[in-house]
Parts: sequence; C-alpha cells; structure tokens
Amino acid sequence: MRMSDKRSNFFEYDWQYEQRPARFVVDMQLREQAHARPFLLQLCCQTREDAPLASRALRHIEAIQKKCEKTMDVRFAGSIQDQSRRILFFYTPAPEALEQAEAILSRERLLRCAALLREDAAWEAYDRLLYPDSAKLYTEQNRRQIALLEKHGDALLPNRRITLHLYFPAEPLLGLFIESARLAGFAVGAPEFAPEQELPYGIALHRISALTKQGLDRLTTQAIYLAAQYDGQLMSWSCPITKKSPLR
Repeated sequence: MRMSDKRSNFFEYDWQYEQRPARFVVDMQLREQAHARPFLLQLCCQTREDAPLASRALRHIEAIQKKCEKTMDVRFAGSIQDQSRRILFFYTPAPEALEQAEAILSRERLLRCAALLREDAAWEAYDRLLYPDSAKLYTEQNRRQIALLEKHGDALLPNRRITLHLYFPAEPLLGLFIESARLAGFAVGAPEFAPEQELPYGIALHRISALTKQGLDRLTTQAIYLAAQYDGQLMSWSCPITKKSPLR
C-alpha cells in the first residue's frame, strides 16, 4: 500500500475519472467520521485553457486545501487529479461550509476554481468513488513490481507472456471461472493447488503484454473483476525478465 501526504492513513492509486487517467488520494480511515459529517464539499481547481498542472499550480491547490483545513470545520477525504485539474473532497457537518469555501476560492487568481456542496449522509462519494476496491488496490502492487523489475535491468517495453495466478474456494467455482476466462481472451495454463490457503484451488492465466503500468492495470483489473464473480482473487502475477540491450 502506497501512502501519501506524510500521513500513514492516506493511499494513492491510478484510475480513470470521467474517461481520463487520474491519480486518486483517499483517507482510508475516515469512515468513522461519517455520522457527524453528512455534507460533501467539492472544490475543483483547474488550469486555464486546460493546460497541464505545473508545480506552481499544485502549490496553489495545496495552499487552498491547507487554508480550508485550518479555518473551516471540514475533514479532507481525498482528491482526484488528472492532467489539468485537482478535485478536493471534504466532509463537513454544516452547509455553511460552501460560503466559507467560496470566500477562500475568490482570492485565487492563477486557477479557475469552483465549489459544490451536497448532502451525502450515506458517504456514497467516499465509498463508491474514492475508496479503492481490490482492483484499485492492486494497481499499486503493479507499480511496485514494475519498479522492481526495472531496477533489476528489465527493458519493460518488449512484449512477453504475463502469468496471472488466481485462486478460488471450491473446485466447481474454478471450473466456471476457467470457461469465462477463455471467453474473455485469456489463455488458460496449469491448475494450481495450495491446501494451506483459504482459497486453495488455483489456475494460471496467460496474456501477452508489455510491462507498462497502464496495460498491466487493465489486465489485472479485468482478471480481478472476472474472478470476483466466482469468489476468487488474484494473488500475484509473474513474467520472464527481458534484459536491456548492453548497447543502450
């Protein structure tokens, strides 16, 4: 699990937001505050003409976040950042937070900023948008494993066979999954058995891919969501090492 903001309860991951690649940050331990904070405050800070977010713009956004946390009764739940904007999510006990946030944003000159407040007593934005499910969590496992392979001299870009190791609680469920995996375009490899595990019945799936973060995220996400239909989990993936050319 990768943490951020020097606070151990924050987790970062890559995902899609409004069909654009985005970086998510979420406070993993905030849920206990839900009963006292039924309003969701969103602050969208965007560059003019949708230019890429540079370091100066990011400093302005961080200053806005700190100002809100220091002067308002809000708890920062997380953020979503794409190429040109960062959306900050806060939970607050009172709707007056909107007026206070708008006063803070009115002093911003570099970025286009807007505030939105709505009732979210069930914390749906936190649970369904920000908080990572198993596929989102696994994207950080992909990041770490790719970085480790690169550190040991892997060239990353050449295509090679990626092997996914998935496990299930019962053999009949594994059988149903195998048929679905074939229909989804996976090559099915050898069965695996680990009686010491809670999910003992496994299978190796294969797919040809380069070791790009985006490509692997798509691959593991597809496998995780497919396996979940049969109470299964992705445990790990492996691949052959493709060494960099010594001439490079």
